[in-house]
Amino acid sequence: MSEVATRFDALAARWELHCADHRESSNPSVFLDHPTFEALVEMGPEAVPHIIERYRYGSLFWGAALRRITGVTTFGDGVVGDLDATRRHWLEWWDAHQGTYTR
Repeated sequence: MSEVATRFDALAARWELHCADHRESSNPSVFLDHPTFEALVEMGPEAVPHIIERYRYGSLFWGAALRRITGVTTFGDGVVGDLDATRRHWLEWWDAHQGTYTR
């Protein structure tokens, strides 16, 4: 496993635990205003393929991370609205851009 994948997996596991601990909250900032979310975003474009893989199998607020990393705002903010549609749009975006995505 690459250093990027190892770092990503460790951060993602901590963020997912944080989200699970606060799943009853109706305030999305509880999920996003967290050091592990910020660290995931700071990983930049190298994190995108790993985020997509997590997003394929779970929702969380990965769309918010993708929006911040990629600068793509087409699919909303990733924390409100139809989150299933947001997830679907990001996965379609990745399928269309994975070979050419650079920021």
